[in-house]
Amino acid sequence: MHMIILLGYLYLFYAILILSLLTFNYHLVGWLIMQKNKKIYIRLEAFFVFITAFVLFNSSPLNWVVGILMLFHLIGVGTLLFNADSFYGSIEEFYELTSQKNILELLTVFTLTLSGFLVLYSPLIIGS
Repeated sequence: MHMIILLGYLYLFYAILILSLLTFNYHLVGWLIMQKNKKIYIRLEAFFVFITAFVLFNSSPLNWVVGILMLFHLIGVGTLLFNADSFYGSIEEFYELTSQKNILELLTVFTLTLSGFLVLYSPLIIGS
């Protein structure tokens, strides 16, 4: 239970960090997804894979909410390792579609906040 709380707060802290840096006009997500920072981004995603896997395999009953998040992080790592050109191409297309420069950071903050609250309330969601 404590690991689930820690994981939820880790997601929320990450969201607050991105939002705080954005207020100082520093685009952390934009920096992370640059092709030259691919290894750093893979390490960050791998860190979340290991943390979510640890929480998943040490929670009883099996927490499928954390399992879904782990699967999303695994897909992120796999995409960056085996299909990086498609990933960076889709990022370019995304930036062409929008005039908002910081929309990717705001979407990331929303997603991380939602993930954090889902993890924190996952014992209630799964009924344990």
